[in-house]
Amino acid sequence: MKNTVRIRNGLFLLFVISAGLLVYKAYLGYEKLTAAKKAEHFYTSQQYVKSETFYKNAINNRSILYKENEIQSTYTMLSNNNKEVSALLEKADSLYRNENYSGLIKTYKSYLDLLEKKQNDPVFLDYDQHFNVQNEFDTLLSNTKKNLCKQMDANVNNEMFENEYFIAILGELPNEVYGSADKKTEELTSHFINYDERKYSLLEKSLRYNQLKKTINRQISSYHKIGLEDFWLKETLKKIEKAHELKMAALEEERKRKEEELKKAMEAEKAKDPAFQEEIMTVVNEYAIGWMSAYNQLDTSYFVHITPELLNFFHDRFEEIRLNQTIFTGELLYTEFDLDSFKYRMDDEEESVELHVVLTMNSASYAEGENYEMKETANPWYYKLIHTNDGWKLSERKELVHFNYSNTRIYEFAY
Repeated sequence: MKNTVRIRNGLFLLFVISAGLLVYKAYLGYEKLTAAKKAEHFYTSQQYVKSETFYKNAINNRSILYKENEIQSTYTMLSNNNKEVSALLEKADSLYRNENYSGLIKTYKSYLDLLEKKQNDPVFLDYDQHFNVQNEFDTLLSNTKKNLCKQMDANVNNEMFENEYFIAILGELPNEVYGSADKKTEELTSHFINYDERKYSLLEKSLRYNQLKKTINRQISSYHKIGLEDFWLKETLKKIEKAHELKMAALEEERKRKEEELKKAMEAEKAKDPAFQEEIMTVVNEYAIGWMSAYNQLDTSYFVHITPELLNFFHDRFEEIRLNQTIFTGELLYTEFDLDSFKYRMDDEEESVELHVVLTMNSASYAEGENYEMKETANPWYYKLIHTNDGWKLSERKELVHFNYSNTRIYEFAY
């Protein structure tokens, strides 16, 4: 009796389990059919992103076989579009986080090319709209612009200008980031004017002119590459060139001044050199002796150490004396040199020396047949001598009114 009850209970339990399994399978079948129907509904109404979830549920439900190939094919197509758009956004985000802004811009351009090709693909366009791809790129590119502008400020604050990669990247950013092509030009021009004013106010203090000019020309080239007119840098370059010209002129003036000071110091030193003074006084004494002989004989051949121009002067003077029938007789007693009067000059055209000397002599001028008496006279003279290939030559002479006897050297002549 007990065994019969157990068997009956077991059969009943088995029946319940079987019935439950049948009900569950029927439920799963209903779920699959429902998912498939909803997937088809959203797909036909072009709500492809929503339909993907239901296609996925339908394909994962194996309780019954229902349009398996069609569902699998459609789901694969939808999934591929999902992956393509998702991968694009993940790549863009990764490039931005790694500060690979050039790569980000290239990816955005690739996206625009892809969007152009997919204009007639409603599935791709639905995924593009669902993920707000354009908005995501707009945000990343806008943040890129802000980061690059911050880098400009960092360069100025740190006074480090070796890396100016942001110029090219700001130029590469699409016009839409700025609003339009005109607004892009206006905004970049404003940014770079501000940046360069601060930059070159610092570099003018640390770089030499040639380095500064090279830096500006290199930056002008960078602006040309992104299509910007660099009028402000050209003005900066003109200002720097003008400042350099003024600086060079001032330095040249200072160089000439110091050169002139050195030259004058050397000239003064040589003028005071006893050996040099002795050389000049010897030349003057030899000239004075010749001068006295020439006047006594009215013969210019006695002159020594004089220039041709001065020799011609004496030749005319002697002719005048002959015409006046005047006779000169004299003897040189001594010469007295003012040692403080020596002035030596050396320039590109000539080397010269100036000095004061007193010629003291016994002399008389008279007409032929007249009685005469020798009289001692002392005549102070200014002499200028120039240096030639034949040595020192007297080129100028004039009588003086005053003579300084405080520091002199006397040479006496014996006959």
